[in-house]
Amino acid sequence: MICALKLGGSVVTDKDKPFTEGRDVIKRLVTEIKEAMGEDPELGLIVGNGGGSFPHQPAEEGKLKDGIVADWQYEFLAKTQLAATELNNIIQKEFISQGVPSFSIRPSSLGVASDDRILGLEKKHIEALLEKRIVPLVYGDVFVDLKRGCSIVSTEELLLELAKIIKMDRLIIGTNVDGLLGRKEKLVKEVNPSNLKKLEKFMGGAKNTDVTGGMKHKVEIMMVASRFVPEIRIVNALKADYVKRALLGEPLGTKVTHND
Repeated sequence: MICALKLGGSVVTDKDKPFTEGRDVIKRLVTEIKEAMGEDPELGLIVGNGGGSFPHQPAEEGKLKDGIVADWQYEFLAKTQLAATELNNIIQKEFISQGVPSFSIRPSSLGVASDDRILGLEKKHIEALLEKRIVPLVYGDVFVDLKRGCSIVSTEELLLELAKIIKMDRLIIGTNVDGLLGRKEKLVKEVNPSNLKKLEKFMGGAKNTDVTGGMKHKVEIMMVASRFVPEIRIVNALKADYVKRALLGEPLGTKVTHND
């Protein structure tokens, strides 16, 4: 059983305060991951984190969303990559503190992009770690782009590309809400091609600085990913034990599927 888990930037950082991680939340989430892996000896896990208040700030300041058009932007390219790495390092330190075997992988070193599309990713690193039941830690990153200079690659986009080349049984998107909220803030239990258009008006962008697009981006990318992964859910990672329960297969939050 291979499961990928995304810990949203709105979960592991305070998006209102640049470069501010949520240490207590990160600690709890790693505890839940450790407990889930302890209860299910067959669970292999890939964990990816969003950037939150870390790389989004320099990426926005450097106007990297549309690529590199001037030399002054290269400074922000470096700052964005460094900020993304810094947050992942904080998360890895918590894994180490709790005795969970983990290994951080810089996604931008696994491949390149062209015209805002990842050309391909090297999977051997991740597969080797999963075989030893070591948790690969990945994250949203800034990639070298052969046509645009750079591309901002969200954690969802990264996990989608990994799902194409690594067999995944479950993908959990941990965010700061219960899932996709529809009319009167009511939880939508399932998103599929037949109701996607009707629900789009409820998929607002991110409230804070976020160069990767908010809930709409998550749902659209996960709809594609559902063609490769049998079960995809968006759950509230700020609620205690929700991540653990979702990892163990409890049907929480919003299910995303390509089946009508």
